[in-house]
Amino acid sequence: MINYAAIICLFLILIVNAISIYVVNRLGKLYSIYSVWALGASMLSITANMVIACTTYSGVVMACESMYYIFIAYEFFMFYKLFTSYIYPSNETKTVEYIIRGLLVVDTVLLIFNMFTGFVFSVHVINDKPARFLDLGVFIDNHEPAYFHYVVCFIISLSFMVPSIIRIFTSKGIYKIRYIAIVALFGGLETILGVNFYLDFPVPVVLFLNTLMIMLNYYIMSYYVPEKIKIGTMEESLKRQSSGLVAYDNDGNLALVNEITFELLNIPADDLDALKAKIDELLEKRDGRNKIYDRWIEEIKGKDLGTKYLQIDGGTLRDRRGNKIGGFYSISDHTAEQNAIISEHYKLTHDELTGLYNKEGFYETVKETLKKEPRSDYMLICTNVRDFKIINDLFGFDKGNEIIQKIAAMINTGTYQKDVTARIVADQFAILTTKDRYDAVDMSKQLAEVSKLIASSYYSMTIHCGIYNITNPEMEVSLMCDRANMAISTIRDEPGNTIVTYDDKMMSDILHDRQVANQLEQAIYKNQFVIFLQPQVTPLGEVIGAEALVRWDDPKRGILTPGVFIDILEKTGCLYKLDLHVWELAARQLAAWKGTPFERLNISVNISPKDFYYVDVFKEFTGLVNKYDISPSKLKLEITETALMIEPTRQLTLIGKLNNFGFDFEIDDFGTGYSSLSLLKDMPAEILKIDMEFLHETENEQRSKKILESIISLAHELKMKVITEGVEYEHQVKSLRELGCDIFQGYYYSKPLPVSEFEEKYRDHVNK
Repeated sequence: MINYAAIICLFLILIVNAISIYVVNRLGKLYSIYSVWALGASMLSITANMVIACTTYSGVVMACESMYYIFIAYEFFMFYKLFTSYIYPSNETKTVEYIIRGLLVVDTVLLIFNMFTGFVFSVHVINDKPARFLDLGVFIDNHEPAYFHYVVCFIISLSFMVPSIIRIFTSKGIYKIRYIAIVALFGGLETILGVNFYLDFPVPVVLFLNTLMIMLNYYIMSYYVPEKIKIGTMEESLKRQSSGLVAYDNDGNLALVNEITFELLNIPADDLDALKAKIDELLEKRDGRNKIYDRWIEEIKGKDLGTKYLQIDGGTLRDRRGNKIGGFYSISDHTAEQNAIISEHYKLTHDELTGLYNKEGFYETVKETLKKEPRSDYMLICTNVRDFKIINDLFGFDKGNEIIQKIAAMINTGTYQKDVTARIVADQFAILTTKDRYDAVDMSKQLAEVSKLIASSYYSMTIHCGIYNITNPEMEVSLMCDRANMAISTIRDEPGNTIVTYDDKMMSDILHDRQVANQLEQAIYKNQFVIFLQPQVTPLGEVIGAEALVRWDDPKRGILTPGVFIDILEKTGCLYKLDLHVWELAARQLAAWKGTPFERLNISVNISPKDFYYVDVFKEFTGLVNKYDISPSKLKLEITETALMIEPTRQLTLIGKLNNFGFDFEIDDFGTGYSSLSLLKDMPAEILKIDMEFLHETENEQRSKKILESIISLAHELKMKVITEGVEYEHQVKSLRELGCDIFQGYYYSKPLPVSEFEEKYRDHVNK
């Protein structure tokens, strides 16, 4: 008789299985396929029993009951696969799995044959009313081969129950709980099946418990234990992390925090109120409740009074549906990295020798200062030590560095805290200050103190200062420095420290000078500079040589004297180029005179003091002698005594080398500068040139003549000849003859002449 109650129960259990399969598939956990297959086998078992409940044909009942046994065995096998996939590597249980598969195949074959032979078990359909509420109306009579089926199921159970029991004793924590749960579940299932073997529970009850066991096992292995492991692992990981982590809900309440967070934020351990207050402060400061993501460096005062730099990453947290559920902050200590960045930035923006800003740092800081603290009275001061290279040459680089450091210290001491100070390059310093903080008298005193750092009879340190009053704070700082340096460039050879303030006229003057300098360089390139010769004459009227004097043969303006262009060339640093050109012209002219009446003449050329620093004088002159095949004694080298007052040892060594090569030297303008008897003693000069200015405009002409007479006499004692230049009148010639002067040069004999006119005029007056 059909038991409809049992059929309904089986159908409900079937629906539960179907829903379970859907849920497991949707969740998609690791190895969930085995749970699905186990549930599938359970559904087939349920379906077979539903057919049994709906029929009274013994053949159909036999076939469905055999299929029920087969599906139960495969359900156990899926349990085994689920367990071993979680616990063991894929190849570790391969042998055991092959044995189980073999036993399953044998068991399946036996049960299929049983459908036709009743060899394993036989069935008896009960047509009367079921004795129990959920009975299916079938009696199963197991034969001896049926025990093989139970043994196979038992072996499959043991294959994962035994390792689970072992792991209970070898595992700890949540892992132990997992294996206890597995053993408990399958132990309970085995107990139920064992009891059922004797008590014969209604099939729907067994199938319901079976389905429940599958879902409980799936939950424990795929959810409960993994979640516990994940939470436990996360908590331990958070404890061991070097970074802090704080999570909070929508109300700002702390949901998660690790221990290192308290240490990083300098908050006492477990002081949640202080931590919450700090999180609220950060949320307010960074508008954290409204930002999806944020990152910044937070400065925290360290316990050792140092500064701690924390990188904080944070943002809002949302669930899968996009609903905001809170936020988080990840906190990591970037003190070492930030200090390295600060140190690197310091190196990039500060001068290593002085500790002041360098050029880049000064430009950057001045720009920020002008932007953050706008005022109308800012001024920029640039300083420059005149001819600082000479300090290094005279006293060495160590002394030069010492001077730079002392200048920097004085600048720092004499400026206010808000002033920006820098060493722009070499000996050039810069200061950003304001008119109310600047004191011209105090600045002059500081410069005077700095100048005292070197006390030498050969060199007096002079400092020039240029001031630019900032009118446009948007201007590039480099242009401001240029204007201050323009003011410095207008300072000529005035003695002593000088302070000059920039004005717009300086710009126009400098632009004019640069334009002229460019024209002069082009003129040199186009050979527009020529030499004029002014004869040097003996008392008997014989011409023995000439001094080469430069003129600019401008195509538009005609012949221009040095007064038009020499100053500009000196200011722009281009004078040495003109000197090189004049030396070349003089050497070329001496070569052109070979084989003519003029070949006995010599030509004198001037060496300016700065030529010694811009060119290799020895290389240039010896190169000209070799290039034009002339005698070095024919090319006389005039040098002023002032040129030798700077680095006398170095210059005298160079002059000695040139003299040994065959060049003769003339000391030019002797008596007009700071004459030194030691110069006459040390310098290998053949000629002493005295300017007539020595006798002009003096209140005691007789006294001057006595001095001149002594100088001439001293020169003769030193085997030197004396040339007097600037001779313009006959009485001067007569007086100089009486004093013993050897050679005369000046307008009394001739003004400087073009080479062609010189040759025409003195062809018959040369010293033969």
